Amino acid sequence: MGRKAKLKKERKTTPKKIDNNVNNTDQFVEHLERQGYSLKKPKMAPDMPDKNIEPQV
Repeated sequence: MGRKAKLKKERKTTPKKIDNNVNNTDQFVEHLERQGYSLKKPKMAPDMPDKNIEPQV
């Protein structure tokens, strides 16, 4: 049996875990909220000034 056939057979025999992925996203959001971040009110970075500041020599 070739390498590709073995991989194909292995993919067919392993069960798919879709529910676990949804649980991980909830845990990710909860972890961020515990750190003080919020996905509903993101903190935006301030805009860069348009003018070019010349260094003083």
